[in-house]
Amino acid sequence: MQSVEDLRRIGRELRGELGLRTHPVGIKFCPESCDLTGFRRPRNFGIHMTVCQVINAARYGWAMAFTLEDMFCIGGAYLFGLVPEYPEFLETPISRHTSSDDAKKHINSRYLENALPKGSVKAVLVAPLESINFIPDVIDVYGTPTQINTIAKSLIWHGIFPETELLGLISCSVVTRAYKTRKPQVKIPGSGEIAWGRTEEDEVSITIPLEHIDKVLSGLENIKRLNPYPPPRFWWYEPIAPKGYTITYKDYEEWKKRKNPQA
Repeated sequence: MQSVEDLRRIGRELRGELGLRTHPVGIKFCPESCDLTGFRRPRNFGIHMTVCQVINAARYGWAMAFTLEDMFCIGGAYLFGLVPEYPEFLETPISRHTSSDDAKKHINSRYLENALPKGSVKAVLVAPLESINFIPDVIDVYGTPTQINTIAKSLIWHGIFPETELLGLISCSVVTRAYKTRKPQVKIPGSGEIAWGRTEEDEVSITIPLEHIDKVLSGLENIKRLNPYPPPRFWWYEPIAPKGYTITYKDYEEWKKRKNPQA
């Protein structure tokens, strides 16, 4: 089991190794009331927020917490175990994302499968790994596709294969799925996360159960030869300039001949 100090070091080293633009964040599900002192909450700003908004705020350095009363999106709140009963009205927005009855059934089935037990969570803590003061259940890391692929490869080095599934919506279900299955999950942001969470267009993420996070750095070290980051580039070629763009050594040689025809 990693200590808080270990997790902070892993956060620093992971961001340094891959040049991540934002902080990896730790997420903890509190089955009982927990001390939220020092955490910012949506209610502090007089608003309700989505799960993906809160996670993104933490990625930029904020220690965040939320309960059911802080939530804008009840779909995410239900996934995170904050709602004591299943609200049937959630089936209506899901049905708007597809014209296929089979697809609707699949999305609903996956949604319920990935949800934590009803009312099992009282609060959720989300904080940057580098300054975390609690032991999280999962770690969520955002980056470019190449950066997240590199993290996935570091886990594959240890024989741990991340899973991925795209539903096109409720992408925060990847976090709860990682928590429930104890398997890393790669996430392509869904429509809600893009519109409300404001995840960038070039970002994907990977959610890693706590017990696997220490394997990432050693995996990165071992895959450097075959999968280095930044990825290698091939520079050993001679460029071609546009016709008439006189800037090359050939232009210089011709210029010298014109200037000194006797040379």
